[in-house]
Amino acid sequence: MQILVCPACRTATPERVDVRTLERTGDVLACACGRRYPIIGGVPVVFANAPDDAGLIALRDDLSPEAAALLAEPGPDDAPYPRWLEHISIYMDAHWGDRTEPAAGYASEALVAKLAERASHRVALAVELGCSAGRMLAELARGADHVVGVELHHGVLRRAQRLLAGEPVAYARRMVGRHYAPALARAGDRSVPAERATLVCGDALDPPLVPRTYQRVVALNLLDVVRRPIDLFAVLDGLCAHGGEVIVSSPYAWQSSHVDEDARLGGPDPAAAIRALFTGGLSVPYTIEDEAELPWTLRRDARGAATYRIHYLRARKG
Repeated sequence: MQILVCPACRTATPERVDVRTLERTGDVLACACGRRYPIIGGVPVVFANAPDDAGLIALRDDLSPEAAALLAEPGPDDAPYPRWLEHISIYMDAHWGDRTEPAAGYASEALVAKLAERASHRVALAVELGCSAGRMLAELARGADHVVGVELHHGVLRRAQRLLAGEPVAYARRMVGRHYAPALARAGDRSVPAERATLVCGDALDPPLVPRTYQRVVALNLLDVVRRPIDLFAVLDGLCAHGGEVIVSSPYAWQSSHVDEDARLGGPDPAAAIRALFTGGLSVPYTIEDEAELPWTLRRDARGAATYRIHYLRARKG
C-alpha cells in the first residue's frame, strides 16, 4: 500500500505542506494526532470530515444482484438505495461493459485508448482521483509501477478492488425503471497485482496522499461533479511531481446539485479557461502536450443512454 497521510491534521503554507503518515493496526489506520480511520472490506476510509451517508457504507457491499434489486423495487425512484443501485449500474457498464455477461456495449473506448497511449511512457507512481469502478486504473497500471485510486463511493470502490484483483463481480444492471437484471464483469488481462495498487475511499478535493510525488495525475470526468472545480486543479497540481503530467477530461455538464453557481469555469468556453489555468494559473506553467474532443456514453437502462462530447487534455508540469 502506498503511504497515506492524515487529512485532519495536515497543514499548509505557501512554502511547505506538513503531513503525518497513518499507521495500520488491524482494521484501523491511526495518526499521531489521535484520529483513527476504519478499513472496511480491505479499503481504507479516510476523510477529514465523513460524508453524510457514511453509515450506509457497509450496507452497500456484497449483496447479490437479485437481493439488491429487491431492495430497490419498492421505491420511490429518488430514495437513496434505488439511486445508489442506478449509480452502480451506470458506472459498472461504463467501465467494464466490454467485459460483462451479458454484454452491454462499451462506453469508454476513447478514454481507454488515450491512457493506453501513455503505457509506453512508464512512470513510478500514478494516481486517479474519482477512479469509480477502476477501469482507468487498470489501464494506468500498464504504464506505472504503482497506481493509487481515490473514490468517494465505497461500494463502487469495493467492486473496483475485486475486479483489479482478478475476481468476477456480479452486479444489478438497470433494465427499465426500478427493474434490474444480473450482470457479471471480469477484468481478465486488466487485473492488477495487489502490491501494485492502493485504493482509498476519500475526498478528491482533500486526498490523504503525499504531495508532489506522482508522475501521472489523472481526473477524468470529475470537474463537473465537485463543488468548486478550481479547488480540484489545486489538488492535481499539488500531487504532481515536477516534470510529471496531469490528465483531465470533462463534458462540463454543470449542474447546481453538484457545482456551486459561482464556481463554473469559463462561461461559454470552459476548455479555454482550463488551457489558461495550465499555462499560467497554477504553481508553475504547464506545457499542453495533447488535447482532444472525445465521445463518452453512459448507459442508463436498456432503452436509454446519455452521450457526451468530453474535452480531454494532458499537460506537463514545469
